[in-house]
Amino acid sequence: MKLLVLAVLVQLSLVRADVPGSFVNRTLLGMQPASLSTDMCDGHRYYTNCGMGSCYDVQVCLGPSIEYRSCSMSNPDKPFCNNGECSAEPVFSQMCWPTQIYCTSEGWFPDPKTCSIYHSCEGPYSMSDVYQCPSGYVFNPETTFCKKKQTDEDCIKLDCRQKTALTPFGNSKKYFAFCNPMGISTYDIRVYQCPAETEFNGKTCVFKCPDQGRFAMVSNSKVYYECAAAGEDGVAEVCEEELVYDGATKVCV
Repeated sequence: MKLLVLAVLVQLSLVRADVPGSFVNRTLLGMQPASLSTDMCDGHRYYTNCGMGSCYDVQVCLGPSIEYRSCSMSNPDKPFCNNGECSAEPVFSQMCWPTQIYCTSEGWFPDPKTCSIYHSCEGPYSMSDVYQCPSGYVFNPETTFCKKKQTDEDCIKLDCRQKTALTPFGNSKKYFAFCNPMGISTYDIRVYQCPAETEFNGKTCVFKCPDQGRFAMVSNSKVYYECAAAGEDGVAEVCEEELVYDGATKVCV
């Protein structure tokens, strides 16, 4: 009993250690990504900066000529240009800001590429509000807050190279994505979350039956789950038109 209480207290302490991120105000920044710096090459020296163009490219000044190096292509773990070098930590300002995601439903969502930012969605078919975790923190999909990064595994990023139709978000049973190839190493990514009472099993969102019987879908009053036995996947059933599922009587009324 003491061990159980201790385990619960440890779990609660981990949740309490999580902190909220800061809203990245885009209203002052515009809608298209620009560079972290407005510096141009001076035409004489040899050095690097983030220059004019993109937050994700290093501008290489080679005397009278200029070249660009894509951070995301050369080092996917450090996709941002920060002070003339590729960095894992983005620095957002009026000249550089994160990309919004296309919202698929209401709620909090991880960023598919950067573990230190996450998104708030008011509903489907809209663009997200972006939040950034404090330095040294990453988004925690279990609590939807920011947790202290302890290991590299804490930084979860989406891997669109997997061959499955729906791509899992790390080991999360809540979030997954659809990656639509748009070119070489380029994807249109839509992030989704399973309904509250379900979990992602690598292929779809499933309801794990707590017992035999019928159970309401929390997010849709017309749908219920038919369960043959505890531990099995429930089968979603839809009430006929104009009827809704009544949890008290276990029938559509």
